[in-house]
Amino acid sequence: MDKDYFNVLIFGQKSSKTRHLRIHKKTFKIGLYLLSFGLLSTIFFFCDYIQVRKKTFELGQLRHETQEQRSKIHFFSSKIEDLESQLSRLKDFDKKIRIIANLEKGHEPASFIGMGGPSPSDIRDKLKAEKDEKGLVLQMKTDIERLRSEAMSREESLSELEKLLQAKKEVLVHTPSVWPVMGWVTSGFGFRSNPFTGLTQMHEGLDISNRIGTPVMATADGIISDVGSDWAHGKIIVISHGFGMITRYSHLNKALVRVGQKVKRGDKIAELGNTGKTTGPHLHYEVRLNGIPLNPMRYILN
Repeated sequence: MDKDYFNVLIFGQKSSKTRHLRIHKKTFKIGLYLLSFGLLSTIFFFCDYIQVRKKTFELGQLRHETQEQRSKIHFFSSKIEDLESQLSRLKDFDKKIRIIANLEKGHEPASFIGMGGPSPSDIRDKLKAEKDEKGLVLQMKTDIERLRSEAMSREESLSELEKLLQAKKEVLVHTPSVWPVMGWVTSGFGFRSNPFTGLTQMHEGLDISNRIGTPVMATADGIISDVGSDWAHGKIIVISHGFGMITRYSHLNKALVRVGQKVKRGDKIAELGNTGKTTGPHLHYEVRLNGIPLNPMRYILN
């Protein structure tokens, strides 16, 4: 029977009795198992606690990073909306300049025709409401590609507009637009009664009266193509402005330029006179386009 028990002697002080403890082997084994199980459970729960604390810390970091990423996503989303607004204003400005300069395109690019559906901002608002950051990032990538394409299109359009305006500038600089001389208009462009014959005939210019010697100015940039005189027009100057445009100044008292000389708008080219067939001192001023006389008043803006 003793083989089934463990005998344990407990010695105390000299005055105390020695105690004898008998533990059944099964009980000892059960206790040992329970102690081992408790120790292992304690070690397991402790390790699990460490892992939970570690994951909690990592989760906190991930939440912080996610919040930062979400803030950055919304920040860039807002920037994309600002870019969309700026590109829209740029497009309107481009169109306005073309209208002002009479350079408006005949049609918009095909990609803008027959389009519909929600706007990018509407889609982003929906994604924000659903807190779908992944979808928002994908939408932002799509928006960025679209904005890049739109920016390239605007750049090409503005580059073309710059060239057109540069060409337009050359035309405007060489287009008559000011009074050739200060004075009083005594005869306009159109049919009138000839002061010498009394017959109705076409008057192909503008007569401006003033004192002899009053400065006569070039009405646009150009090159002096003729300096001469005849019995009807007296002393004359002809300026070629390019683009088929010329101006003619007649009845001059004195020419101050020579053939081939370049002049700019406002340069003094002659003095008003009374030469040729006239009834008094005045300047006869003509504007011709491809040889056809035009009303000079249409080209006087000041």
